[in-house]
Amino acid sequence: MTEHPVPAHRATPDPSAFTVFPLRFTAKPRALIDFLRTVGMAPLLTSPSDQYAELVAGGGGRVMVHSASTSATGSPAGETQLSTVVRSTDAAAEQLREAGLEVTVWDEAYGRQGNITGPHGEAIGLNEDQEDHYGYVAHDGAGADARLSVVAVRASAEGVERDRDVAFFGALGFVSADAGSPAYRALVSPGSGGVGLHAPAEGEVASRPGGDSAHPALRVPLVRLGLTTTEDLGELAARLTDGGYPARVVEGGAVRSVHVADPDGQHLEIHPAS
Repeated sequence: MTEHPVPAHRATPDPSAFTVFPLRFTAKPRALIDFLRTVGMAPLLTSPSDQYAELVAGGGGRVMVHSASTSATGSPAGETQLSTVVRSTDAAAEQLREAGLEVTVWDEAYGRQGNITGPHGEAIGLNEDQEDHYGYVAHDGAGADARLSVVAVRASAEGVERDRDVAFFGALGFVSADAGSPAYRALVSPGSGGVGLHAPAEGEVASRPGGDSAHPALRVPLVRLGLTTTEDLGELAARLTDGGYPARVVEGGAVRSVHVADPDGQHLEIHPAS
């Protein structure tokens, strides 16, 4: 469910390679952009009013920041939707259809876009890199921290549901980083970010009704924004705190991570890279 065209960036040799691309709606787009830059991301595309931006992590993955007030789907501030970006929508769609997945592709003024039908009947955005920036300001992603990667964290219960998710994301090139646990399974695609399959919290779901006016029957794919890094977590927490974002390192058994609140008040965890 693309809201704006996506620029070309660091083209990869494989035109059907998928990069994780969470779409985050916010009440404070300028503040959220500044926050993500402090974490270590760098802009690829911004609007003159700072109501929209695309940022990249140097280790893989991107984040699209979109003002909630201009959402075509009525998405609330703080909601993050699952999306992907590829060099060629048609090449990616052909690959996915060969894997038995359902893909819809259409023409927009800024190029070929599409949706992938996910395991829960949700429409996962298939965005194509674009050369024409349509009035937006293009950046080269310089300064993106190579230690940092984007992770889309998805509610996925262990068992049949998680097996279906693993198979689905496997078709997009995301493979298990390790054996995982009942609580969490990490899927990675080097240079393209990751997907985290997390045991659902109470009331947490992987999708909701509410497609846009052009596709009212589609379900919206929901994720939480996550990050991984090879930076020392203590140094990262101190850097964020010094930048005006109070952060702390939390120890929980074998799990160690940085916890911080973003400008919308959403909880963000930054974990060590696998």
